[in-house]
Amino acid sequence: MKQLYILITIGTIALTGCKDDTLQEPKAPVDRVRLELTTHYDGAPFDLNTVHQTQEGYTVQFTKLNFILTNLENGSEILSDAMVYKFENNPSLIWEGVGDFTKFSSLSGNAGVDTNENHLDPAGLALTNPLNIQNAGDMHWGWNPGYIFLMVEGKADTTAAQNGVFDMNFLYHVGKDPLLRNFSFTDLTWTRLNDSLHSATLSLDMSKIFNGTNHDVDIKLERTSHTMPGQEPLSTKIIENFLEGLTGQ
Repeated sequence: MKQLYILITIGTIALTGCKDDTLQEPKAPVDRVRLELTTHYDGAPFDLNTVHQTQEGYTVQFTKLNFILTNLENGSEILSDAMVYKFENNPSLIWEGVGDFTKFSSLSGNAGVDTNENHLDPAGLALTNPLNIQNAGDMHWGWNPGYIFLMVEGKADTTAAQNGVFDMNFLYHVGKDPLLRNFSFTDLTWTRLNDSLHSATLSLDMSKIFNGTNHDVDIKLERTSHTMPGQEPLSTKIIENFLEGLTGQ
């Protein structure tokens, strides 16, 4: 009996030792970053249900705001190949993913999709790619001419009475290779949300869509562009005004 007790004790120690040998150090949390957006209209709160005034005194209400940002990087450091933003899905979130915030005090990239990717089959991209058709959704016209870089839609009261009765719709779908535009943000401020997540916030002034420094858009006269032949000048105004309104914080 004594010998049996000794054998059991030795076996228990051996098993315990094996178990201890297989213990693994807990994995460190993966660093993640979040790019957020605050949207306003010349300083006033912005939502798809609010009304605003254009520089001509028209009352406007936006019904859609979507855009695509690609090739976001800081020098050789890549944050993300693509981001698809849709206000209706999450007004405050542009993108969240793996990244080290300390490497991105500045960001540069494209508003839109460059020629190399703009004409790929969006259904053939990985499901994890934001530009896959299931993720991009209505931000793609078809394999040719490609992606819609910026989508702004709404309705307006352009009457003299300005009694709140919307008499027209406006719609700007900006795309095609020549409308690709670059942007850059410097001195971004990153905020710690928890041990492994930091966020930086961009600001978008939607009044700039109609009233940019270099481009004025009168929605009564310039209400629609699908970037079709002859509509490129208006689409140029819209994409450049949009980027003027998009700033870092």
